[in-house]
Amino acid sequence: MPNNIQQLITQGENAQLEFKSADVQTLDGKYWLRIGSTNRTATKEELSRLFQQAGLVHFDTAPVADTGIEGIDFRLVDHYYRTYYDTAFIDLPDDEQQSLLLNADILTELEGKQVATVGGLLMFGKQPQRRLPHSSIMFAVFKGNDITDDLVDKKEILGTLPELIDKTVALLQLFLPNPSVIEGTRRSETVLVPLKVLREAMVNAVAHRDYSLSQRKIQVHVYSNRIEITSPGKLANTLTLTKIRYGNSAPRNIFLMKYLDNLRYFDGLGRGIPMMLKLMQERITFEEIGELFRVTLRFS
Repeated sequence: MPNNIQQLITQGENAQLEFKSADVQTLDGKYWLRIGSTNRTATKEELSRLFQQAGLVHFDTAPVADTGIEGIDFRLVDHYYRTYYDTAFIDLPDDEQQSLLLNADILTELEGKQVATVGGLLMFGKQPQRRLPHSSIMFAVFKGNDITDDLVDKKEILGTLPELIDKTVALLQLFLPNPSVIEGTRRSETVLVPLKVLREAMVNAVAHRDYSLSQRKIQVHVYSNRIEITSPGKLANTLTLTKIRYGNSAPRNIFLMKYLDNLRYFDGLGRGIPMMLKLMQERITFEEIGELFRVTLRFS
């Protein structure tokens, strides 16, 4: 199975794949998408999503053209392998470093060259957004309950996925209202959204988003009455809005899940959303909006 999406798109004239009510097949060297009685040429993004759903490819291990080992931050790799495998990556000979990066899917082969993978850049890249600009997070705070209300602050958050998670959670804590009441002679502050919920929501957003949707970024909006976290990509595979409430999971990004699990950002047991529901009760909602997935955390 080729690890390059473009190779997969252009291979074999007689291949045919079935995906629920739609299928993709080659006709005169092209792939066509059939929905009901209508046929049209499938876009690369549609093909990527369909191949991912079928388990034929994992986009997070796809090669990123015009990259190389020089784009990987060896300090991050060394910290990871020292912490979790007791291996001093930085002290290994060059050929062993290269072999480890290839076997770990941080690097891969593309047209006879060694290039970084999508996941390799997202987890260990020096400046991931230089090659994957859509992987940044757009953070905005509004003075009111509507996107048309005055903008208080706006930031584009950059970095590796662990950095994106940590920076965004820190900003959410900074801008989250902290109402207080006086009880006797003491002031008592109310935590509107627990830190565990904020962290889980952001881990899910970066770990499960569809990185093949290159024109969209994760959006985090803070309003006066709620937080909205919107990530590109519908629920993966057979998941539904009902199933996720009971701990069911079907990871889209196997590479990212593995490394974020090892970094203790989650435990991979499907407990995150049930935990969020337990803590937030009716103040949390999940919804699919076209090709987007949104989590809303209400303050009351």
